[in-house]
Amino acid sequence: MRIYRIRKFPTKLVIFIILLVLIPLFNKSIPRNLKHFTIELLSGPLRALSAGTAYFKNHKYLSGENLELKQEIGALTVQLLRLKEISNENERLKKLLKFKDGLRYDTIGARVISRDSTDWRGAFFLDKGKKDGIKERMPCTTIKGFIGNVVETEASTSKVMLITDPNSRIGAMLDPSRESGILTGSPLGTCRLIYLSLDAKVEKGDKVVTAGYSAFSIKGLPIGEVAKTGVDSANLYKYAIVKPYEDLSRIEEVLCIAVSANR
Repeated sequence: MRIYRIRKFPTKLVIFIILLVLIPLFNKSIPRNLKHFTIELLSGPLRALSAGTAYFKNHKYLSGENLELKQEIGALTVQLLRLKEISNENERLKKLLKFKDGLRYDTIGARVISRDSTDWRGAFFLDKGKKDGIKERMPCTTIKGFIGNVVETEASTSKVMLITDPNSRIGAMLDPSRESGILTGSPLGTCRLIYLSLDAKVEKGDKVVTAGYSAFSIKGLPIGEVAKTGVDSANLYKYAIVKPYEDLSRIEEVLCIAVSANR
């Protein structure tokens, strides 16, 4: 394809040529008809020149104005997205506060500030630590359900091991059967409730809650529901694949429960 370049309109040159033609017309010796004919002949190019000059000036002005408008729209879009994020955060915090008021335990609210780069699905870090009252083994929950325990604490930060971590071990039980077992994580980022008796009544959709066996755990916190059941390869016990109520990859705020303060 041949590309044509549009050269800059030679405005000054055209004006100069027209003036050279017009100046002699002021000579009285030139017939009036010839003057009239010449002026009429040049009026077309003059009008075109005037229109072209106005167009280019106007186009340049509009281009600059268009750029300014685009910049303003971009800034307003960023501001709108920020306001939307603030509104969503306020809504989440309101729900978390309402949930907190319904608990009979002291709690400490915290924000998720980062994920463990070596274990993205298994742990994250909070913006609260020892100076805020966070202690190791504290259970953590959202408004949807239990999500893990504090395993490390620093002065201003702490680390939470999620129930999907392969090293996680939580006492849990089925509802309504009350059959108990151990909830573990897996490398695939799922949960398994193991060591259920072979005659346990467990069905898809059954609720799973915390069993509250240790001094640092609470009984009855919702965890998730049974998605699938099976029997281990050695035929020693039943197990259940558990789908957590909370999407653990999208958590932004949690409540750390101060169990020991109430016992």
